[in-house]
Amino acid sequence: MANIQHHKALQEWVKSYPGCKCILLKQETKGKQLLGTVAASLIDLIYRNAFCFSKAYAVDCLAAAIILDGISDIRDESDRTGMRVVIELKRGSDPAIVLNNLYRLTALQSSFSCNMVGILDGQPKLMGLKELLQAFLDFRCSVIERRAGFQLSQAKERKHIVEGIIIGLDNLDGVIRTIRETSNNAMALTTLMKKYSLSQKQAEALLDITLRKLTLLERKKFVDESESLSEQISKLNELLSSKKNILKLIVQEAHELKSRFGTPRSSLLEDGDGSQLEEIDVIPNEEMLLTLSEKGYVKRMKPNTFNLQRRGTIGKSVGKMRVNDSMSDFIVCHTHDRILYFSDHGIVYSAPAYRIPECTRTAAGTPLVQLLSLTEGERITSIIPVSEFAEDQYLLMLTVKGYIKKVSLNVFSTIRATGIIAIQLTPGDELKWVRHCAHDDLVAIASQSGMVTICSCNLLRVLGRKTRGVNSMRLKEGDKVASMDIIPSGMRKDFPRASDIPGSRGRDISPPWLLFLSESGYGKRVPLSEFRLSRFRSVGLIGYKLQTDDRLAAMFVVGYSLEDDGESDEQIVLVSQSGTVNRIKVRDISIQSRYARGVILMRLEHAGKIKSASLISASAPEEAELED
Repeated sequence: MANIQHHKALQEWVKSYPGCKCILLKQETKGKQLLGTVAASLIDLIYRNAFCFSKAYAVDCLAAAIILDGISDIRDESDRTGMRVVIELKRGSDPAIVLNNLYRLTALQSSFSCNMVGILDGQPKLMGLKELLQAFLDFRCSVIERRAGFQLSQAKERKHIVEGIIIGLDNLDGVIRTIRETSNNAMALTTLMKKYSLSQKQAEALLDITLRKLTLLERKKFVDESESLSEQISKLNELLSSKKNILKLIVQEAHELKSRFGTPRSSLLEDGDGSQLEEIDVIPNEEMLLTLSEKGYVKRMKPNTFNLQRRGTIGKSVGKMRVNDSMSDFIVCHTHDRILYFSDHGIVYSAPAYRIPECTRTAAGTPLVQLLSLTEGERITSIIPVSEFAEDQYLLMLTVKGYIKKVSLNVFSTIRATGIIAIQLTPGDELKWVRHCAHDDLVAIASQSGMVTICSCNLLRVLGRKTRGVNSMRLKEGDKVASMDIIPSGMRKDFPRASDIPGSRGRDISPPWLLFLSESGYGKRVPLSEFRLSRFRSVGLIGYKLQTDDRLAAMFVVGYSLEDDGESDEQIVLVSQSGTVNRIKVRDISIQSRYARGVILMRLEHAGKIKSASLISASAPEEAELED
């Protein structure tokens, strides 16, 4: 069984566009998972000689594929019922990925060109499907017309003879007397023709008749034959008088042929653009961790690289760091995502996530200059994974000096290798934070001194790439923007719309919360209900009352998904300047007021300060191991 793809090429061919149209075909495959102790998978490849595949060729092609990753053995289990090749996979291999590799590297998937050449009016001609079918219908109509014309002439000739025989049988005594009175056959033929007004063929047929056919029963047979011939002649005349009747007969004969000689289809039409498999098609779309250092080293790791730990522990090192290097960003994404890299110069670059080499926790990582065309002195400050460039999604950009702007996400769907301008910066300013947002979402902006302002994204106009934006919040002298996060529009129903209500006795601690993290390793959760909506360029409210020597490192909106007891099932990963990583549950962080100091999340006696943090969904693989 073969599966045919590339609907566009098929449609063009049907619309009478002759020529080379590449159409993709895939051989039928069946996959099954073995149960029990055998942790392997089988891919059954069933060849039905759909397009000139011999058994030897098929087996040779697949035998060469045993060098592919994930394949342990190939067996030929063909018998008299059909051809069957079984591929056994190694433990832990993904059957879909192995199958895509087989499609890409073997003849299991191939393409052919629709060059249909036919003889039309005695000349070879290249035709499309519609023109070819029309030529076939014209030919079938011509065949039926010639066949019906021949049958009509035969029926008329036979009826003419039968009518002469009936005349002779009605005058049997006179015919016998005439024959006996003549001396030879020629005289008898002439006499009968003159006496009974018969044609030569009728008279010859009457003379050739045998005595056994002179009975009354035989006469009835000739009368019935005459009536049948008259009916046949009428039908043939009706058929030849209308083109519609001819086409109807063609359809009827086609159905009869199908019922007598029909066989199941050897191909199926599938949805798809018919393009050849690309590199992304053979890579599993798995969740992964991306780390970025200040000096531009990036690496990709599995989510279970870091075990779940309790708060207040030292954590685990993210790996070997270069001299004077520190962690800059830590995000969760998928291998099929498109990663947007935003630099401090306001330039954005793009590359697939799977292009980042996967490495172990202790590896140093890959320099971004090997993946991107960075200029000298340019640093990547924010990385955004994008799975789909939707029209109703936007990117919110915030600079160190507090300028903010909203840009449509699909503006960055096509980025050249040298990058494009994302934001226009003033001298001395840097692009620091970039976040996904929708039009009705809220944005929370926090300064290093712990001040927080929450505004609606619909207050910002959608700007082009080469613009600066507006001022996000009024910063005190010496203060800088520390973090930014998005509050989804679905959380706005529980969010206060009017002024702040200090001193309220009935304190609401229900989700969502703002999670604050200080550079000294302390953190807390504050209910979102303790804040109020404000406009851009405002001072904001105190979100975290910090010590004089401490500053805010990061802020997140948590409480998107909850467990049965109403607590958050999210996790947070803390990364220190020296590269030490600690992964803890958000529910272990206390819910406190805006003026509280918080609880210790990570001990930093020998690890400097908190450099970056990232939220991880609860669906990420976890280890049961806990460290105190």
